[in-house]
Amino acid sequence: MADSWGPDRDVRRAVHALAVVGVCLIALGAAYGALWLLGVGAWLFMAAVGIDLFRRP
Repeated sequence: MADSWGPDRDVRRAVHALAVVGVCLIALGAAYGALWLLGVGAWLFMAAVGIDLFRRP
């Protein structure tokens, strides 16, 4: 993979971080039965997917 431009790489890193945190919160919410954790994780994951879809070069 070729090196991408600096801001694009930073946005991609932020999107991956949002997705990972979202999935972790979803898993924790499912394990502990905490719906608020599931909700926060789902919103973070949806934000990551939305940014990734609209931020494509």
